[in-house]
Amino acid sequence: MSENFVRFDSTLVRVIDTFRYPRSEAIERIYIIRDLYGKVRIAVADTAEGKDDSQRSLKENANILHQRLGAHSYPPEEALLFLEADLIEELHRDAREIGNKVYWVDRLLTGRDWWTVNSGDPSTTTYTLHSIKGGVGRSTSAAILSWHLARRGENVLVVDLDLESPGISSAMLDRSSQPELGVVDWFVEDLVGQGGHVVERMVATPSWHSDLRGDVCVVPAHGAQPSEYLAKLGRVYMDTNERWTMRLQRMLDALRKAVEPTIVLLESRSGLHDIAAATVTDLNAHVMLFATDAESHWEDYGILFEHWRKQELAGVIRDRLSIVSGLTPDIDTEAYIARFREKSWVLFQDHLYDAIDSPDDRGGFAYDLLDHHAPHDPFVVNWTRGLAAGASLRTIEGSAVEQAYSSFLRRFDELLHVNRVGL
Repeated sequence: MSENFVRFDSTLVRVIDTFRYPRSEAIERIYIIRDLYGKVRIAVADTAEGKDDSQRSLKENANILHQRLGAHSYPPEEALLFLEADLIEELHRDAREIGNKVYWVDRLLTGRDWWTVNSGDPSTTTYTLHSIKGGVGRSTSAAILSWHLARRGENVLVVDLDLESPGISSAMLDRSSQPELGVVDWFVEDLVGQGGHVVERMVATPSWHSDLRGDVCVVPAHGAQPSEYLAKLGRVYMDTNERWTMRLQRMLDALRKAVEPTIVLLESRSGLHDIAAATVTDLNAHVMLFATDAESHWEDYGILFEHWRKQELAGVIRDRLSIVSGLTPDIDTEAYIARFREKSWVLFQDHLYDAIDSPDDRGGFAYDLLDHHAPHDPFVVNWTRGLAAGASLRTIEGSAVEQAYSSFLRRFDELLHVNRVGL
């Protein structure tokens, strides 16, 4: 029995091996579809259905795949799909080429947006604060960063997209100043064409906002009265006639039009959920990856980075990543940062940087361990008692910010300058 066991992990490799040789031009394109059960089928345009040579070749491939994939394939008589042109084009939008005009389509219930990276230019300077694990100071950093930028005269929009664990509104806003509605309200009202009624009712400002040169606008996950929050949350991620990430983009565009920010800060959900994928890959934001020197953090980021490498996305994503050492301890700090930097460098070297054969090789993309401008070189947030997890950010003390965030804010100012010059 064990001899016939084919693991899910090996199906794609076996499919690629099956189609590695040049094939006949009789069929324009072949699509290999792995469905939600992890089982593989072959799909082609229905124009091939009546051609004997094409059908013979397809049946041979179906037999080979069934032999190589076992339970992760359909029986040959069920493995072939002949689709109309519009369905073929729909498949092609989600496909990637794995052989000579052979395309792979993975049908995923969640996580689809980790497979692509938007390389377009952002309309405003946008930063996503993401972490693979929670509890690393991401929300506090969003609040402090908005305060710092507004002091410099920026107009900052902060959006809480950590919908399953919202925290920005309660941390930054007095109860009396919380807006009527929030992000989840926009998504459910947009389903019935009422998103436009929500935008101006989902924005509020913190009490310390009036003392700053610029503006800070906060969009919480929910409004002052989060009535039926779970019922609304269960409808947030729906795809309609457009993908969910496109709906998210429309909401952000509407907020930009209403608030006119110079900088947008998105607090992402932690982990590998679809909403995290959208804020990391689809919105063309610069991504701040928060971590601590915990083995689980490096392992989980390794899973994500390796996925990007295998999908040949390293060249698109790596130059818009910056890693952040969150909650950096106040004991043996220099040794901790040096250790953190080295592990971060290994992470990037193994997955996202190119292999450089010699110091004279200028064709690749890689950084030295101590390169201050490298994505792996950490932005440092120091742990302090005054800004410990759960602390209220309705008032901000300059001394506590200086102690915890002076290095982080200097690095961010440098990054902001570089990004704007690049734009």
